Amino acid sequence: MSKKLKFIDLFAGIGGFHIALKSLGMECVFTSEIDMHARKTYAANFKDKYLSNPNLFAGDIWKVDFKKIPDFDILCAGFPCQPFSQAGYKKGFKDNKDGNLFFSIEEIIKIKKPTVFFLENVRHLKNHDNGRTFKVIYKTLQNLDYTFDYKVIKASEFGLPQHRPRVYMVGFYKPKLKNMYKELAFTFPREIPLKKTMSDIFGGFVSKEINNKEERKVGFTLRVGGGRSPINDRRNWDGYIVKNKVVRIKPSQGLQMMGFPKNFKMPVSDNQAMKQLGNSVAVNVVKEIGKEIQYHLKNYAK
Repeated sequence: MSKKLKFIDLFAGIGGFHIALKSLGMECVFTSEIDMHARKTYAANFKDKYLSNPNLFAGDIWKVDFKKIPDFDILCAGFPCQPFSQAGYKKGFKDNKDGNLFFSIEEIIKIKKPTVFFLENVRHLKNHDNGRTFKVIYKTLQNLDYTFDYKVIKASEFGLPQHRPRVYMVGFYKPKLKNMYKELAFTFPREIPLKKTMSDIFGGFVSKEINNKEERKVGFTLRVGGGRSPINDRRNWDGYIVKNKVVRIKPSQGLQMMGFPKNFKMPVSDNQAMKQLGNSVAVNVVKEIGKEIQYHLKNYAK
């Protein structure tokens, strides 16, 4: 497969998948994101012509006619993680608002039969409901004739100073693979050394405690809500000790922790910006997995 790869960006947030895969020469042909603030940030950073078409820059995914989505090779989706996360009370599929959105992915795959799916979610998805939720997901996708491989990866394992463990799932449509590779396991990329520390992010030494010389090289996982907790609270995630003073993280620093480029625009309030970053994917991780997907398609697809 040597043609330019096309992808769709579901539950897109501010476009972490878009930035990562576009940097690899791929083209996005459809986006869905229901949050008005995230849509504003997305539109401020991507100038693709299709975004001016409301049928191609969709809101509520259930209002989309899936048959009219342009043909594509890769389905990307960081489907809502709150129903499966600790912060979201782990409601899973019982969450009527977001928990059933995985099944929109199933329906799109049934109709469009892309060569690849590329999904991301919180690591707790893997163990939610004693593993039953994850089993539903992989059985559903396997029943659609896709391979299914997954791995829990931390952003800090790919050069970013943030723990952020997430489960990444990749699958290939077997009828589009060469016969000898139909059962081939996907190879996730090798780790990349840490490129910068939290001291680099803040421009000053970040310690684990006040009057402590031990450096906090890797930061807390950026997440939605719960900020401004006391620095010694186990739920603290946005407070750091910089040069012996408590400093709260800003969107410009959060962008660096997530791997977004310096010129990325966030035309929203700081509270909204931090929420959007907490909901996003780690760009570096997505990019490296994207490279492996390209390699597999080039060598193993028909």
